[in-house]
Order: sequence, then C-alpha cells, then structure tokens
Amino acid sequence: MADGARAADAVGFGTGGLSLFRVGGIEVRLDYSWFLIFLLVLFGLATGYFPRFHPGYSTAAHWAAAAVTTLLLFASIVLHELSHAWTAQAAGIPIPRITLFLFGGVSQMAEEPGDPRTELRVAAVGPLTSFGLAFVFWGVHLVLDAFASPLVSGIALYLAWINVALGVFNLLPGLPLDGGRVLRALAWRRTGSLRRGTRIASRAGRGIAVGLMILGGLEIFAGALVGGVWLILIGLFLRGTAEAGYQNLVILQSLEDVEVSEVAIREPVTVSPMLTLQALVDDYFLALGYRAYPVVEDSTVKGLISIDALREVHADAWRSTLVSEVMTPVSEANEVTPDEPLSQALKRLAGAPTGRLIVRDPNGRLAGLLTKEGLARFLEIRRVLESDSAAQVGRPVPGRSHRAAA
Repeated sequence: MADGARAADAVGFGTGGLSLFRVGGIEVRLDYSWFLIFLLVLFGLATGYFPRFHPGYSTAAHWAAAAVTTLLLFASIVLHELSHAWTAQAAGIPIPRITLFLFGGVSQMAEEPGDPRTELRVAAVGPLTSFGLAFVFWGVHLVLDAFASPLVSGIALYLAWINVALGVFNLLPGLPLDGGRVLRALAWRRTGSLRRGTRIASRAGRGIAVGLMILGGLEIFAGALVGGVWLILIGLFLRGTAEAGYQNLVILQSLEDVEVSEVAIREPVTVSPMLTLQALVDDYFLALGYRAYPVVEDSTVKGLISIDALREVHADAWRSTLVSEVMTPVSEANEVTPDEPLSQALKRLAGAPTGRLIVRDPNGRLAGLLTKEGLARFLEIRRVLESDSAAQVGRPVPGRSHRAAA
C-alpha cells in the first residue's frame, strides 16, 4: 500500500525480517508484522467474507478458499512493488530490496529519482499494475463462473475488487502513497525543487492520515470497532511515514558535500589473512562480538571477512582453513576512498552484503570502515543537531570515537 523511496532505508533502516527470494537482483523480504496482517486477513475471509457471500460450503472449504485468496492477495502486493522496482531499475535507480510489512509493501530505493518525469513513471506504475491485475482476475472470474463452483470463481472476483481498491487507495495524493509521489513529481516540476515538492506531498499525506483517523473514530462510534481501529492505525502509520519521508530527504540533501572520511569508523579492528577460522571465531567473533573485520597484511588491506563466510566451511575444517581462503577480496564493489562523496558511497553501501565498505587510501592502506550502523548513528545525530531550516552541510559531528567495531 505504501511505497518508500528513501535512501536512508536502503542503507540501514527497515531492513529487518525474513528474506524470501530474489528477483532480478531485488531481495524480497517479509517484515515480522506481515504475519499479523496475514492471519487477520485469513481469519476475516474464512469466518466472515466467504461464509457470508458463499454459504452452503463446509468450514474447511471456506478456510481453504481464504488461504488461497490471502496468498494471491499478497502475491498481488509483491507484483505491485516489483513494478515500482523494475521501473526504477530501468531508470538507473538501484533497488536492493522490497519489504512486505503490516500495511502493504515498501520498495526501498538507494537514491531519489533524478527528475520529475522519472518520479512520475515510477510512482504511477504501481496503481496501474493493481488495475491490470484486477482486470486479469475479473477475466478469470468470468471464465470460472461458467464451469467452476461459485466459491472458486468468488476467489477471483474478490481479488479483482481488492486490487481495484488497492489501486484507488494508492492514488490518494499524499506521501507515502503512490498518489503522493505523483503529486510530488508534479509539484517538483512546477517549483523546480524536489525538497519543496516533497514538503507539499508530505503535508498532503499528513492531511489524508488525519482524515483516515477521524473516519476511523466515527466508525468506532457507529459500532464498527474493527474497521475503525484499522483506519486509525493506517492513519497513524501514514502520518509518521509522510513526516519521516520529508525529514530523511532534508538530511540526505544536507549530506551532499559530506565526504566518506567524516562518517567512516576510524581504526577499526583488523585481522591477519593468515589467521585460522577457528582463531577468528574464538578471538574475534565470540570475544569482540563484531560481525565483520577488514583483513590487513603489512599495512595493506586485502579484503573483508564476515561471519557469513563461515557458512561456506564445515566447522571441522575451521582449524585448517585460513581467513585468506574465504575472505571477500577488496574490489571496486566493496571499497571507497576517504574523499569520495558520501552520496555516491551510499549506492554501494546499499548493496553491500555485509553492510560494510572498506575505506582505502590511494596507497592501499586501510583508512576506515563505512558501515550501515555507523551511518545510521551519524544521521540520527544530524537529526538532533540540525533543524530543517538551518542544516549545516558537511559539518563534522563532534565526539565520534576514533576506534570502533567493524
């Protein structure tokens, strides 16, 4: 239902949950809150919708129909999000993952679209996909209605209408909904400012959120407790997300002149390439608790070793396997230079499997480590120290530790 287009999400925020699969290099994840809405939708369909509109069937049949419908509903949401992701990728915008969560899905972009036209295309394709799915399910309903049971054809009918509803709801003109991003694109084109366009769409999103909460309160007073509570929860979510979207854009724009060296962890703990995996586990992973370490030999950085690399080697072989045999060698994909603009490094950090990039100087020496966790802390400090109207671009954050975890 809601779409995220914030680089901050892609480099450290909202990445929890379970990984399902990858499609075209895009990771599809489930936020843990998804299981709650899945069970609620399943229960509502099995005990409410299908018994009401398709009586005469057994309880088992209603539950089976509800399970199939719920799975196809979330498949529709995945296709909605993938349509955003594929359109963004075609425009050159990296999409590391999409996440299904309590109220729908989020496509997490590694950067904002570069122009209003791209923003408009990426935003509009989602509702169009939902309407297209509605048309397909309606056609399936007509075909099944001729020879299948009403319960089976009713599944397709429900999916047709729910996709129409999803498309219409997403067209509401306020962030973080697709309609809000359409509004942002139009305002961006008119004003020439992405920031002003985002502010306009964010305010519209907050207005829609308040309207939903008021409507939810009225439904509760009218006796529709469950529906009213859901509208209030959705309104609260949209209001918070709309405000966060604008604040994140302000912060990221304030980082345009920040260099990697100002954010990177200095003097991280390192390991030798000649260290055995057993020693690495005992003396580093278990003793220090960090998930990855730069591999350094004779003051030259050789690569990066993460705890995930241990999965490639059986535990019985840890004593005879060296770090150099399983480490990820340093390359353009996992390294940055100290003076590289942070805005450029974010793209690589978003796609880094370990959530870390090696900061290497021109002589091949380790100059630090850029991590998602470190960036998240840096952004949080900037939120506290800087106001929207007086962001100081590139100001070093005082008090950072010069030796920290990998």
